[in-house]
Amino acid sequence: MKKLFLWITFCFCLGGCDQYLDEKPIKAIDTPDSLGAIEALLDNSGSLNTYPTIPVVMGDEFLSSEAAISSMELLERKFYLWMPQPFQPDDLVYDWRDCYNQIQNANVALESLERIPERGSKWEELKGAALFYRAHAYFNLSTIFLDGPNLQGKNLALKIPVRKTSKIVLKPELGDKKSIEEIIQDDLQLAAQLLPISGAYATRPNKQAAKALLARIFLAWEEYELALSASEEALQLGDELMDYKELSSSSNYAFTRFNQEVIWHSRIGGTSYFSSQSGFQVSEDLLDLYKEGDLRRALFYIERSSGYINFRGSYYGGRPLFSGLAVDELYLILAESLVRKGRIEEGAEILNALLINRYSEAFIPVSFTDETQALQVILEERRKELAFRGLRWSDLRRLNNDERFKTTLTRNYEGQEYKLLPNSEKYVLPIPARELSFY
Repeated sequence: MKKLFLWITFCFCLGGCDQYLDEKPIKAIDTPDSLGAIEALLDNSGSLNTYPTIPVVMGDEFLSSEAAISSMELLERKFYLWMPQPFQPDDLVYDWRDCYNQIQNANVALESLERIPERGSKWEELKGAALFYRAHAYFNLSTIFLDGPNLQGKNLALKIPVRKTSKIVLKPELGDKKSIEEIIQDDLQLAAQLLPISGAYATRPNKQAAKALLARIFLAWEEYELALSASEEALQLGDELMDYKELSSSSNYAFTRFNQEVIWHSRIGGTSYFSSQSGFQVSEDLLDLYKEGDLRRALFYIERSSGYINFRGSYYGGRPLFSGLAVDELYLILAESLVRKGRIEEGAEILNALLINRYSEAFIPVSFTDETQALQVILEERRKELAFRGLRWSDLRRLNNDERFKTTLTRNYEGQEYKLLPNSEKYVLPIPARELSFY
């Protein structure tokens, strides 16, 4: 356990010191040498069970007042206004750092496991967990720093560092979109084989979590046949939904942490203005989607004395934003994938199975006439159900590749209008400036 403590201390310093990327390590790093120590490393949910903040800041789910925009950190303001080349040489980009710390922890766990001769079910579970965390981190990096479907054909030839070993090098190997996607898929497919069907805690990934993450990723990649299969397989391992008619909108937070829909628990990195009662409000475009009888409107949002409306519907069960994997997301992935594969009536059936638990007693089941109308309804329900889970940015990247669903985002600040066009290269951020000296 002493060696584990030294490793965690190193990771803490790695995450908190602004100079860690600028100095070459001069000492060997102690690593965990038992299954218990490796498990403790992978149970560091405060570090591993997190999701980037940038996709929420750059998305279209919230608006900030002029005063709130001015009070943002300069870098966050640049993200919010979609400024080109946002990074200064000394900017520490926390989402970048945190994802690579997660990858480093996963690599340490994987290498440590290879040195342990005991190869039972616990060993397999821990290897599956490490692969899951590495895939999750690489996918999150790819949604920010690699091009999405809306930039197909631009031949941007973007690359990010590939780290499949814990060895710290000053000039890491770089991987393009294809090679990163191969790592993600290979890691998750193997994780799904190794992980147990159920786990002791929702903060630990299990087999359903690996399948659910695959479904999320395949949807983002427009691999709808694969998304269909992965979501079906995940739902076979658990498909229980909450009935929102049984929840109270008078509570500060209507949802409990680790509720029955949560498959794997994770949160979005914090920013203070998400819960500001005077500078931050939910986008009117999003609020207008909730029609009469939709219970989510009262459960997800609260109107403040200032007149601002804030989001409070996080499955985290409190102020932090939930970004984990949940059963409701799987229903929506399956419904959309079925429709995109021509199985429109089945898609309606799956969607109605979700919505009957989201509307009042007067709910009338939806029916579809054609693919376009079906997708319009499903995508609208997806926006409403999965608001503020960090998924909207990925959805914009793929849906802007479809003429039917392209969206131009607009913001105003200090008399100037800022736009994010559907195929803008602003949909992908450059490698942070302070990192470039290593390549």
